[in-house]
Amino acid sequence: MTEKRLAIFLTALAIGAPAFGAESTKLVHISNTQQVPFQAGGTIRVNHSFGELWIEGWDRPEVEITVTKSPDELYSEKDQAKAGKLADNVKVTTDRPSSGELVISTTVSQYRKWLHPVSFTGDVMLQCRIRVPRDAKLIVHHKDGEVLVSNMMGDIEATGRSGDIVVLLPQSGKYAIDAVSHVGTLFSDFEGNSHHGIWSSDFHRTDPAPAHRVYLREGLGGIEIKGSPAEAIPPAGGANE
Repeated sequence: MTEKRLAIFLTALAIGAPAFGAESTKLVHISNTQQVPFQAGGTIRVNHSFGELWIEGWDRPEVEITVTKSPDELYSEKDQAKAGKLADNVKVTTDRPSSGELVISTTVSQYRKWLHPVSFTGDVMLQCRIRVPRDAKLIVHHKDGEVLVSNMMGDIEATGRSGDIVVLLPQSGKYAIDAVSHVGTLFSDFEGNSHHGIWSSDFHRTDPAPAHRVYLREGLGGIEIKGSPAEAIPPAGGANE
């Protein structure tokens, strides 16, 4: 067989290989939702989260947490149980230190650390959407990934190690804003004092009392503080779906 014919034969074999016993694989998504009764005006703490985190204010007297976990490998149909077992290593739990406080924590149990010695995610990608009473005080300590906060009308504190923080605030509100990106950009729709250095950026605004406190810190990544129109916030007593 000539070299040319050998090359054609090997190419055809490679193209046709999936038809001979190859099993299809896909990314597995495992989701669950839980509700926790919680009255307005309390404090919501989110600790040790990572991945994509969305926090949205609404009018219901409860907190709703929807978690989607995706092991970062492709699995065949027969390996679904294996994917589920890996996803179980990452847990999002709630705790009630008092009637006016709810703590939402992400923990990672044992996993293949010898394969990824510097990873803290358990080889699992995480998406978490949390709906909370919109006048609650919010305190978020995020690791790596994106944080989006919207429709909140109470004090906000959000910190991250790397990624981006985006906060949507009602344009008509009064705010005391203290935001710093240590390595990254910072943008604000609101007027205030900003400084952009070689690496870091910061923004500060002080409105007269009563003003909502907005404290933002990002280690490596950007911060955006955007204004949302009044009609984007439903009136008190209305449902926000």
